[in-house]
Amino acid sequence: MTEPVSKVDRSEMWKALKWIVILIVLLIVAFCGYKIWNVVTAPARVVGTATESMKSSASAVFNRLDIPIESQRRFDKSANAAFEHLNELPETDPDGVKDRGFRMANLRGAQSRVCELSYDFGNGPVPVFLAADNSAYEGAKAVGSKADRLIRLVIVSPEQTLGLNVEYSEGDKNWTLGWRPSSVKKAYPDTWAEKPTTDILRRTPKACSAQ
Repeated sequence: MTEPVSKVDRSEMWKALKWIVILIVLLIVAFCGYKIWNVVTAPARVVGTATESMKSSASAVFNRLDIPIESQRRFDKSANAAFEHLNELPETDPDGVKDRGFRMANLRGAQSRVCELSYDFGNGPVPVFLAADNSAYEGAKAVGSKADRLIRLVIVSPEQTLGLNVEYSEGDKNWTLGWRPSSVKKAYPDTWAEKPTTDILRRTPKACSAQ
């Protein structure tokens, strides 16, 4: 005959069953909580992913602005001479409201020392404007430093306006060339920019001597 289950055994069975039920309930609650957390935090995760993607894209654009220089010594020599001349140019008032706006948008820090010359890129001469960022250089110049040297170069053609920065790198001890952010969407490759920019810089002291 089967022995009857004692009260103690039944009590232990109910305890074990109770803990199993509690565990199942906890698992259900945890699962539901996870689903709710997914729903609630989904927008934040999407925004975070989009932000990281934007940062990555911005970094890619920034790196894309740099233009490799093949003839570094020639470029450095031309940029040094051009900057010294542009920094010492006499001040000239803008020719009306349009010219004032152009200088503010493209030649910041020039302190009204702006050089205009023309250059033939292959389809006839077009205006080219250059100016040193004299405002940024003032502090370095006061202590005899060559830091903070920047030349803004703007090419104005009938089709578009292209901006380039010629900037001295303290770390590399040479001049660098890069597209302005406004000129990222351009029809010209990086290899196109070095030669005409070097020629323009080389001509600057003589072309701007009468200004």
